[in-house]
Amino acid sequence: MGTGSWSPSCALKRSRSSSPLVVTAQRRAGCIVSLRVHGHSRLARPGEDIVCAGVSALVQSAAYGVAHHARANAAVSDDPDGDYVLELLDARNECAQVVLETALSGLRAIAREYPRQLRVLARAAAPRRVRRAHRGAPQPS
Repeated sequence: MGTGSWSPSCALKRSRSSSPLVVTAQRRAGCIVSLRVHGHSRLARPGEDIVCAGVSALVQSAAYGVAHHARANAAVSDDPDGDYVLELLDARNECAQVVLETALSGLRAIAREYPRQLRVLARAAAPRRVRRAHRGAPQPS
C-alpha cells in the first residue's frame, strides 16, 4: 500500500466542507482506477451521520480489500480537509476490480436512498501518456 492514512476516524467525519458528500469513481478502459470522496452529507452532525458512516465504511473496506485480499498496488490519501482518495495503480487486477465494483454498487444504493445527501459520479480518467519512440530510433525486437 502506498502513502496515506489508515486512520479509523475517517476524513469524512472531520470534513468541514460546505459541499455535499460526493464520491467520484474514475475509470480507464472500463476499469475503476480511483475513488475520491469529498464533503459531508449534512444529514446529521459529523460523527453521527449515517450516510457518511456508510460511505466511510464502504470506501475504507474497499481500500483494505484491494490491498490485503486482492494484493493490488494502491495508494490511499486521507487528508485533514476531508478528501479521501483510493487510487489503484494496477487497474488490471481482477480481484481489485471486483472489490471496487462492489463498493461502488453499495455507494449507489446509499445514494438512491439519500439523493440529497450523496452523489455518486463516474468519470473517465485521463489516458496515461505513452512515450513514443522518435523516428529513426531503434525499435524493440
